Amino acid sequence: MKENRLCTADLHLHTNLSKCGDRNTYVASFIPYCEREGLSVIGISNHLYATDVDGINGRTYLQHILQGRDEINALGDCGVKVILGCEVEIFWGYEPGLRRQDEHNFDYALLAPSHFFNWMNIYGSMDLSSADKVRDLLLKQFERACLTPYDIPVGIAHPLYPICCPWEQEVVDGITDEQLSDCFSLAAERGRSIEIHACLYRNGTQLDEEGLSPSYLRVLAAARKCGCRFHFGSDAHLAPLSFVGAHERLERAAQRIGVTADHLWRPWEEK
Repeated sequence: MKENRLCTADLHLHTNLSKCGDRNTYVASFIPYCEREGLSVIGISNHLYATDVDGINGRTYLQHILQGRDEINALGDCGVKVILGCEVEIFWGYEPGLRRQDEHNFDYALLAPSHFFNWMNIYGSMDLSSADKVRDLLLKQFERACLTPYDIPVGIAHPLYPICCPWEQEVVDGITDEQLSDCFSLAAERGRSIEIHACLYRNGTQLDEEGLSPSYLRVLAAARKCGCRFHFGSDAHLAPLSFVGAHERLERAAQRIGVTADHLWRPWEEK
C-alpha cells in the first residue's frame, strides 16, 4: 500500500445511486484502487435531496441510496473499511434532506450548503446575479449547516466553495478574514468537520505551481486556526478517473495548512 501520512480515508464518494454519478460506478468499483491511493477507509456519500419524496425507480431518495448498504455488506472482507454516509442537501428555506428520524440509517453525514446549481434550479425568484449575493448566501448556508442538529457524526462538504458558480474565484476571495473566523469558530464549537475537498484543484480558481488553489488554501488555513477537525473528500463520481491521483493532492494541501493526524475526523470511531 502507498504510505500516506494523513489522507488514509476518503469520505466523499459517489456511485450510480447519485443522479450525477456514473452508471457503471458501484461501491466495489473503488476497492481495487484503494491500495495504490494509500486508503484504508472509504465512505460512500450519495446525494440525499429529501427523504420523504419520490426519488428514483419508485423509491424515495432515502430508500434509493440505502441500497449502498447492501453493496457494502456484499463486499465481505475486502481489505478496506467501507462506511455509509450521505451528502445532505441544505436548501435555503427548506428542511434539510436528512430528517432526524432517519439519521440512524447512516454512519455519518456530510452537509452540503454550497451547491449553487441547486439553488438556481429551486429558487427561480432568488436573486443570485452577482458574486456578492452568492457570497452572502454561502455564509448564511454555512451557519445553517453548523447549527442543524444531528446525533450522528457530521462534516461539511466543500465548505464556502460555490460549486458550479460562474464567479467561484471572486466569491471565495471576497470572504473576509473576520467572516472566515466567525464561520469556522462556529464549526469548531459545533463539532463540524471541515472537508479538504477536490475544489482545491478545480479549474474555477487560479492554481499555484503545485496545482492547488491559494484562495482555497486560505479558507482551510482559517479553519485550522480556529481549531476545526478535518476530513478528506475527493468527491469522486466515477472510478478510477476521478479517484486515482486525487489523494496525493489532498494530502499535500493538508500539509500546507499544518494539519496533522491529531486534527483528523474519524466518524467510524464515533457512532
